Amino acid sequence: MGIIITTVLVIALIVYWIFEYRIHQSRLSRIPIRVHINGSRGKSSVTRLIGAALRKTDKTVVTKTTGTDARIIHPDGAEEPINRIGPANVLEQKWVVKYAVKLGADILVTECMAVDPELQWVLQNKYIKGTIGVLTNVRPDHLDVMGPTVRDAADAMSAIMPRGGICFTGERERFDWLKENAEKIDCKLILTDPETISDDEINKFGYIEHKENVALALAVARHFGVERQAALEAMWNATPDPGVLKIFSFVERNQRIRFANAFAANDPESTIIVWEMLSSRLEKDEKIVAIANSRADRIQRSLQLGEFMGQKIPADLYILVGANLPAIADVMVENGIPREKIMFVANGDPQKILDITLKLDGNKKFLVGIGNIGGPGHKIADFFEEKNQSRENQNAKSS
Repeated sequence: MGIIITTVLVIALIVYWIFEYRIHQSRLSRIPIRVHINGSRGKSSVTRLIGAALRKTDKTVVTKTTGTDARIIHPDGAEEPINRIGPANVLEQKWVVKYAVKLGADILVTECMAVDPELQWVLQNKYIKGTIGVLTNVRPDHLDVMGPTVRDAADAMSAIMPRGGICFTGERERFDWLKENAEKIDCKLILTDPETISDDEINKFGYIEHKENVALALAVARHFGVERQAALEAMWNATPDPGVLKIFSFVERNQRIRFANAFAANDPESTIIVWEMLSSRLEKDEKIVAIANSRADRIQRSLQLGEFMGQKIPADLYILVGANLPAIADVMVENGIPREKIMFVANGDPQKILDITLKLDGNKKFLVGIGNIGGPGHKIADFFEEKNQSRENQNAKSS
């Protein structure tokens, strides 16, 4: 009797899954254009930029980001947070499609939310079936899941390329790998050029945006017939991702403090790109403080971070927060950083970090948050943003 009941339950479950899958496919068919965005860095920013630009078409556009904080962006640009029970799950995309249909979407712009190669394939071929692919870049990140090599990661992220369709990418260094993957499925791969974005155009963003991201978004917008100026204006006015690179500024105890939130660039290649961008904004007499946040479950990346700081990040002080701090410090010392320049604030207390910074000589300090946005990263970034906001509010009142 038990075997019969079990068999019936299994059959019922299979029938239910088939029924649910067919309903999902029916919903997908009601959204004729689906832009699926993947890559090591910049997915959330590019998703938002493309969504904003495509709202300049005569079509109804729904955008979904996973990023620092998952969001649904409505056709009018209004945002709605996605409240999760437990960790992120790719099944969330089924609900996203259902909700997009409810909102009357003609276009769904969504960020790939999987790291596991098999799940990336499932998202493209079963859940989203993107008609347009966008692959921002390929960096040596998440190699513990997609690796062991960067080529493996490139192959995994190529899953969002639509068979017989079009994919846009900003990845120049590893373009040949991506092109090989695209040719296997008769996908036209288009390489975009950041040099087509002028300094004036990039400086009109209210935060530090990458030319690579803007070039990608403009290429997709052009594909859908949106004029360049209209697309740019839409992107300039769009709400950026919460984890976007910004510089906050305020005065504390007669010292000018600037803080750059670069926590989201959590692999060496991305961090050095951000560091080079920030270096051009440094002033001669500013003291540099690197705040490095590491996660307990990313031991290898933490040690990599220590080596990277020793070789690439010249700072007057290094404040380590999060986990694995003694091991990171040892690697930093091995790479030439004096131990007296390294301090631990394991819990990431932002006020303590600020107090330590204020004790440095000079009255101008430039702090850079790197490593990871998780855990203490969020509260550190929020703290300095609130300080910046308080300054802006005071200036508004005085004017």
